[in-house]
Amino acid sequence: MNPPPPPPPSAPCATEPFRITTNAPQMLDANLTPGRRKLQKWLGRVLRIVITDGRVLVGFFNCTDRDANIVLSMCAEYLVEGQEPRLLGNVMVAKKHIVSLNIDEPRTSTIL
Repeated sequence: MNPPPPPPPSAPCATEPFRITTNAPQMLDANLTPGRRKLQKWLGRVLRIVITDGRVLVGFFNCTDRDANIVLSMCAEYLVEGQEPRLLGNVMVAKKHIVSLNIDEPRTSTIL
């Protein structure tokens, strides 16, 4: 007797543009610290990081490490506000250079 086919993948949520896949072992939320839970929610979200020399880096949050360095994918660098960004790709930002970090939330449009 054949096992039943796997359920079809669920459609991505309207608030999340894509699904994060990983080969890391899945942990139950009950086993995660509040900080790890927060980081897990940030995966795949757009982060805006201001660094010590004034540049602004915008990209998708990919990972971090024990030293709080951050890796962004599809990253763009803004030297001056209003100028065209320089596309960098994958970037590792050392903790010592991070001045501020924000999650870019999509602006909610109001229907008039």
